[in-house]
Amino acid sequence: MIDTYIRLVRITVLGGCLVPLTTIVCSRLMLGYSLTWPSFMFKFTIALLAAAGIFLGFLRLTGKRRLDLAAMSREQQKFLGQIPARYVDLAILGSAGLSLFLELALIRWQMTVFPLFAAYKNFGLLSCFAGLGLGYALANRARIPLLFVIPLLALQVGLLIGLRYMLPAEMLCSIWSTPIAEEFPMGARVASTITEYLALYLLLAVVFLLSSLSFIPVGQVCGHLMERRPRLRAYGFNLLGSIAGVALMLLLSLLWTPPPVWFAVALAGLLALQVFAARHLALGAAGTLVALVVLCWPVSFMWERIYSPYQLLERGQSQAGGLMTIRAAGTYYQRVHDLSAAAVSQPADPAIRKIADYYNLPYKLHDHAAHVAVVGAGTGNDVAAALRAGVESVDAVEIDPAILQLGAAYHPEKPYDDPRVHMIVDDARSFLRTTGRSYDLIVYGLLDSHTLLSIGSGVRLDSYVYTVEGLREARARLADDGVLILSFCARKDLARKIYMMMREAFDGRPPTCISAQYDAATVFVQGNRAGFTVPAGLLRESGFEDTTAVYADASLDADPSTDDWPFLYMPRRVYPVSYLIMVGLLMLLSAVLSGSFIREKPEFSHVAFFFLGAGFMLIETKGITELGLTFGNTWQVIGIVLIGILSMAFLANCFVQWFGITRLRMPFVLLMLSLAFGLVIAWRGGLPATFVGRIAAVVVLTGPVFFSGMVFSAMLGTSKSISGVMAANLLGAMCGGVLEYNAMYFGF
Repeated sequence: MIDTYIRLVRITVLGGCLVPLTTIVCSRLMLGYSLTWPSFMFKFTIALLAAAGIFLGFLRLTGKRRLDLAAMSREQQKFLGQIPARYVDLAILGSAGLSLFLELALIRWQMTVFPLFAAYKNFGLLSCFAGLGLGYALANRARIPLLFVIPLLALQVGLLIGLRYMLPAEMLCSIWSTPIAEEFPMGARVASTITEYLALYLLLAVVFLLSSLSFIPVGQVCGHLMERRPRLRAYGFNLLGSIAGVALMLLLSLLWTPPPVWFAVALAGLLALQVFAARHLALGAAGTLVALVVLCWPVSFMWERIYSPYQLLERGQSQAGGLMTIRAAGTYYQRVHDLSAAAVSQPADPAIRKIADYYNLPYKLHDHAAHVAVVGAGTGNDVAAALRAGVESVDAVEIDPAILQLGAAYHPEKPYDDPRVHMIVDDARSFLRTTGRSYDLIVYGLLDSHTLLSIGSGVRLDSYVYTVEGLREARARLADDGVLILSFCARKDLARKIYMMMREAFDGRPPTCISAQYDAATVFVQGNRAGFTVPAGLLRESGFEDTTAVYADASLDADPSTDDWPFLYMPRRVYPVSYLIMVGLLMLLSAVLSGSFIREKPEFSHVAFFFLGAGFMLIETKGITELGLTFGNTWQVIGIVLIGILSMAFLANCFVQWFGITRLRMPFVLLMLSLAFGLVIAWRGGLPATFVGRIAAVVVLTGPVFFSGMVFSAMLGTSKSISGVMAANLLGAMCGGVLEYNAMYFGF
């Protein structure tokens, strides 16, 4: 067991050492002679020496101490077996909570380092599930020492941060792209050469293996502890621990804590499981120190790094005027402008007048607007424009509280200090759906939140804002003579898509499209009343161009987004073939991992648990998307939904124990009826956004989880091995995560 694990770890470490070398070489091939040969050779040699040193050091460590590793494995097994019976329940709860918390921390951190991991929204989840599932399956075999976990996590941290921040930008061009051809990548480009694909898939493969191998020992510990207790009781405490892990991550997100805090908590939990031997503790402490030092490394003194509940924000200063600029996920996101009368009358930058005309345009189109809603208010540029126009009130809606606070602190016009402004931290779709106010003007800021990925679901938060149903709900909040203005930076096919959605939301009346000549933005204008027009003279006066005819061209191929298919950045509804390559890679790596450790055939009795895991993952995704629409697609709601789903599974487990349920017919019938009822509700357009409708939505969407939990617990009570069951269930959940990608074509 340990020899096999060490061999796989060695291969993975070798792959990790090859990643920076491959990235440098592939970038050189892409750039050609724009990257000079002496510079290339110097940096390549430094990277080669560093990689060789790391790999040879690891070979020496694992080669000479192989017998010690076997002894450490026996010590760990003895320690777990000697935990007093009265504390085993707490140990199960703690180990399960630790595994889920570490999983969430790792997934969220990976997305902040490279946007590539955000593009494959289930990547981190699948890699952790593969390791945990295999660990549960191996729970009754020889123990792989937990001391491997922290060094492997430290290696992953060092690899990704070193790759991201130690190499110059030109050396990263081969991996600063996405292999997904069907989806428009904001802030990146689509890979088009073999060298790019080689560098990208090598990076994905190595990170997948590092994550999976890190979680195998953790899964073994959880499975071994569960074997010491009655099956249903052990499963119940496993669920309670999972709930605690999610809740702890929610708490740390609420406090805007950075990754060093997340990993300090997780690594401290891992160290607590290694207190039985000084050697284990010393090696774990050394790995913890390395990981935390690398995470705390000040990668750029020019940028202040803020971990909001949604993303990594970096605050810097623009070269022109020294005003605040914000990056998200390492790419440009927002900048503030001083567009006050004094600044525009004597601008330091000649382009400032065009920028001012862009932000002032809505208030020229509706010159008597009194009540305004700005969704995607950001740092306050749109809000400041409304105040300059003399409106009576502004509802500034922004989902990320950190961005609002940055705008309040650093915007030169101080728009958020004005008493006419009401700052609202909420999802734009949720606010427009639930507010009782009506507005003369609704302004969509440049709300392309392409980096906003939730910690639990990876759903793009702006997707449900830009759907036909979302625009209809916004229209319902307009006054009789109100105007809706939507700005978006997009290429032609995406702009055509927005044009089609606005036309459908406004009873077939096409919007007026205006080229703003600022940040490549297109402004879509639509009045609530039929007959609304944009005066041509106003556009000429501002230097803008009417481009409606461009996006009215039916030859531009695009499909409008709906709540069933909310993929804004996919111009057309096509099957995501690019994802199949990644899925195939992950399945191949998972098969190699499983085949290296497990050679016996799986038991037929585990098949049902596999399918229950796959179904659970799909229902969880559906629950997050639907309840996010019902209550707001914010990080709090998504986290609470995750806790709610796990709580329903826990209640089902308790229900089976209390009433001694062993027959499966009735739970299966209720499960199928609850799924059918949910399908009928979905076909009829969902439930209303009233209090009763929201409660009913919770019942409809969590009902299948409760009944499937009853099925799971009832079957678990008669199974032979809880670790094998948990392994099959987790691997099934991994399969469900893969199947979820089909929503990109078939819809939710």
